[in-house]
Amino acid sequence: MAPLKIINVMASSLDGRIGVHDREGDTERQAVGLSGEADQRFLRLQIEGADAIIVGATSIRANGECLDHPGRKGRPPVWFVYARQSFPASYVFWQQHHIPRVIVSERPLELPPGTGVINLVYGAEDPASFMVRYLEAQGFQEALLFGGGIVNRWFYDQGLVHELRLTLAPVLLGRSHAPYLVAPELQNAVKFSLLASQVEESFVFLKYQVCAP
Repeated sequence: MAPLKIINVMASSLDGRIGVHDREGDTERQAVGLSGEADQRFLRLQIEGADAIIVGATSIRANGECLDHPGRKGRPPVWFVYARQSFPASYVFWQQHHIPRVIVSERPLELPPGTGVINLVYGAEDPASFMVRYLEAQGFQEALLFGGGIVNRWFYDQGLVHELRLTLAPVLLGRSHAPYLVAPELQNAVKFSLLASQVEESFVFLKYQVCAP
């Protein structure tokens, strides 16, 4: 069995921001220029090779649901969502029964019955290390880390990210409160080695390997 690989897949502005605000949905991201058809094709291509997706709660709150796209072997990836509290019952997230969904939290959360959503509790453990140990024990091979900035920082701080697949959008946001690709403060700088690059519709697609510390 292949070892687990954690791949951080993100799109950012030229000034390193991943949105105008924390709960920016896909439609708003496209309107401001952070996403487009080329970026959406790239994103779906990454999902098709994955068997797990890791996100923060703000990603679900922005759209109300998981992105419905097949993963490795044509099956939906398992979505692991870090959250401090449950989501409103009106969210489509709860009705996506064909997508395996797991809420990961520090303390047990009360979830609506009959949704099929599982709650994993990391308690006093480091949240990123807990997740990787769980994925490895369950035999996952490729997990996409969609962040946002705080969740990304957890994984980079623990040295758990293997690759960064970054879309640079042709836009400057220039907003002081716009969320970062990685939220401050990292314990140590993270260095990368460029593996590949391509340009489409003025978007730059970069594939980096994380260098050993």
